[in-house]
Amino acid sequence: MRQGKPLKRNIRNIRYYNTAEAAAIAENFGHYEKAGKLWLKAMKLAMRQVNAEWSEHRSQFCQSVLRNGWSQK
Repeated sequence: MRQGKPLKRNIRNIRYYNTAEAAAIAENFGHYEKAGKLWLKAMKLAMRQVNAEWSEHRSQFCQSVLRNGWSQK
């Protein structure tokens, strides 16, 4: 039996990772509106600051693609 370290530190934030993965897949398929919304959701679910910042930046990128017409669809 492990003592000292709480088990919670070893558990991944599954909700964040699932949402971020769905956002990345949507982005790869060119669904930037959906991806942007998913990245914002992932940002709210993130427990680590670096993950929240990454998600926010990806969402901003998706918004830029839509705003500037960079999408090929």
